[in-house]
Amino acid sequence: MGLMALKPKLMPFIGRESALVLLFFLLLAVVFTWPLALHLHDGILGGHGDPLLNTWILSWDARTAFTHPTGLFQANIIYPSRDVLAYSEHLITLGVAAAPIYYLSGNPLLAYNLVLLLGLVFTAFAAYLLARELTGSRWGAVAAGVFFAFCPYKISKLGHIHILLAPFMPLMLLYLYRYLGKGGRRNLVLFGLFLLLQSLCSWHYLVFCSLSAGLLWLWFALLSRRRSLLPRLGYALAAMLAALALTLPFALPYLRAHARLPDFERTLREAEYYSASLSDYLRVPRENLLYGHAPAPFSKGDVMPEGVLFPGITTIALALAGLFIRRREDDYLPAFDPWNFRYGALYFLVLALLGFLLSFGPKMGGITNYLYTVPFHLGLFKVIRAPARFYVLCSLGLSMLAAFGVTKVSLRVSARTGSPRAGRLAAAFLMALLLLECQTFNLKVYPVPTGKEVPEVYRWLSRQGDVRIIELPAPKLGEGAYRYDAWMMGYTPEDILTNMPREGMLVYLSTYHWKKTVNGYSGYLPFFYRRIMTEMQAFPSRRSLELLGGLDIDYVLWHWDWVPEEERDACRNRLDAQDGISRVADIGQVEVLAIDRPAGATPEDLEFALAAPDSAPAEEGFNISVLVRNTSSLPYVDFREGGQDVRIRMTCGDGLTREEVLRAPLPFFLQPNESVALPVEIGIALPPGNYSLQVESADEGGYMFSFSREIALRDPSSMCGQGILSGAVGAFFGETDNLYASPHQLLPLLLKIENGGDVFWKSEWTEEELRKGIPYGLVFVGAQWMVDDSPAWEAQAGILPCDIAPGQSIIVPALLRTPDLPGRYTLFLCPREKIEGWFGGYILLEIEVRPEAESR
Repeated sequence: MGLMALKPKLMPFIGRESALVLLFFLLLAVVFTWPLALHLHDGILGGHGDPLLNTWILSWDARTAFTHPTGLFQANIIYPSRDVLAYSEHLITLGVAAAPIYYLSGNPLLAYNLVLLLGLVFTAFAAYLLARELTGSRWGAVAAGVFFAFCPYKISKLGHIHILLAPFMPLMLLYLYRYLGKGGRRNLVLFGLFLLLQSLCSWHYLVFCSLSAGLLWLWFALLSRRRSLLPRLGYALAAMLAALALTLPFALPYLRAHARLPDFERTLREAEYYSASLSDYLRVPRENLLYGHAPAPFSKGDVMPEGVLFPGITTIALALAGLFIRRREDDYLPAFDPWNFRYGALYFLVLALLGFLLSFGPKMGGITNYLYTVPFHLGLFKVIRAPARFYVLCSLGLSMLAAFGVTKVSLRVSARTGSPRAGRLAAAFLMALLLLECQTFNLKVYPVPTGKEVPEVYRWLSRQGDVRIIELPAPKLGEGAYRYDAWMMGYTPEDILTNMPREGMLVYLSTYHWKKTVNGYSGYLPFFYRRIMTEMQAFPSRRSLELLGGLDIDYVLWHWDWVPEEERDACRNRLDAQDGISRVADIGQVEVLAIDRPAGATPEDLEFALAAPDSAPAEEGFNISVLVRNTSSLPYVDFREGGQDVRIRMTCGDGLTREEVLRAPLPFFLQPNESVALPVEIGIALPPGNYSLQVESADEGGYMFSFSREIALRDPSSMCGQGILSGAVGAFFGETDNLYASPHQLLPLLLKIENGGDVFWKSEWTEEELRKGIPYGLVFVGAQWMVDDSPAWEAQAGILPCDIAPGQSIIVPALLRTPDLPGRYTLFLCPREKIEGWFGGYILLEIEVRPEAESR
């Protein structure tokens, strides 16, 4: 029998039935998300973080795709970074779908919420059409639509529209089934089209669709013995590759970002953190009517988490029924056809198992999951932040198996009772159980300002022309961001649960002015954002103003309601006393401050030097830096994102030469006389011997420098010595002996450190080296702010500019963050090893922390 032999009368997909099914799914969408339907224009599900980010993305897509498509990825947030849209999902299919609503209503939130609701409807309807084709049962098809669109996992992702909505994925499989079963150019074209549309909803679905379509293609290729299928397999593969090729223009900005940003990459450690566990498969939404108050072993999850994976007892039972209830002679529906069972039910069983196994990420019960890690290392899964999201494949597989189950159970009841009505009642009962297990109601809707409720300052800003802004005060940082390098910086807000929604709200409100803004929120925060927000802790210090001026910032939007009431008077005094700021407008709780743009230093004012070890282990590579100092009396800002090519040439006495071109970061912000180390990790592995090291710029548009020095490569065992760590932070170089700094300011220092032991020191290392137990010292300059011999602020780190050989001393540019409270502090500086801790000689610096205006 099979799909190719199904009679048309079994598949009336148009007309009243489709309209009724769509109406039913619309009703479910309203009920499952209630009371969102009452707040489509002024509320959102899932909080003020990711949902508002996705609202902004849909609005940006809708606004840009038709007016300036080449600038699609150059979005207005997280200035001055480039390709900002690539820091998250681009959602272009959903953005284009939102465009008519966005332009007609002018309400970004209404466009987002309608796309969400209608996306749920069409996700369910697409699953219905696929299941209707495979089973021939209306009730089974409706069950599939219910589970695929409204299962507990999908409800937990109401704040992640890029995971929630899959209206084209079932249609892709439907037309692939039709083409491989019956042929037809139309079926082939629609398969490729729906694959493309779903893949352009999010990169997650490009992976999910590729896996599901590729598995179905392979399923047919392995199980079918018909030679006539070979051309269809070839054309289907070509259509698949063509659809994926059409996504490449949207992938290029992601590839550019990956090439220039060293940390723009998913790691296995991150994947492990967001992987599923067995307990997650007993986790249910807190708002679930049936299980929301269920005792152990069930656990609760809120809207937004990754691990709400319990499918429901009814779904599991229906899936088992779909697999194990076998055909009898008088069974006429396609669900009982051996061909549909082999190519339908069994395929979706394997798809569900594949999603289940992949959801555990890199490890399953402490054992490496090669099904995940091998594709990950090939780069195929690196767009998936959370492996638990592979549950989407489970949900599709279980929905189709449940459709088979409902169909078979209802037909058995009809046969046993001799009454078709009894079968329909049985199907309705099973549907009621499924809905009861999945049902959520009375979700929390978060209010969002729209229209006249949007703060007046943003409507004022929309009339100001081409300006760049930053909204302050910056969120206070907490412990954890101990490393403040000039090229790689930690960033840990003190209250991340407050900071994320606040930045998400600013991203959303930018849809009412579309000005370039430093503020932002996304799946990735680049160095520029982290560095600027760290520098802004001290605003309005002279240093912070010089940075904003160098970035061509026009206005600071200062939110007085973000300042604790007890700090407002002191803050006003600092703003009044600081030069370089002028008040432009006072609009509600927001004061608009204009920033002067002082003259800045030029690249000709920069002085370059080389920091490199005298000797290093052979066959391993080593770390060096290009030291840059601002010799001018003016600040220097370079906000070109990325780096500069540096050519490394190693030449031995016998003429052996090895060369490689590496990428070094650019100096971002240097005050007068401030220095920074720009690291380069040399990977050339050479045998022991004496070499000439040449380092020169290899980028015609970058900074020009050239250095040459001798370096000895030795047997690695000789670089370990006796394993004794000895050294000291020796000299301190500064402009004055009486140091002072503003609270929360980044304080640049120049230190001298000496390796006085017999162990080679590494300046940079990887987690893999730590796990293996690297034999060298993993050393940095440790810093601790003290009051009365007790720690008074977070421990910090000044990273060495290069590896250091035994007996060698080098200059270390360090960037440290001052305490948040004014007072006199002692800064303790001493060598510190990553594993062993403090060691060697130290120095103590007396530093007064006080508001900058008071020091004049």
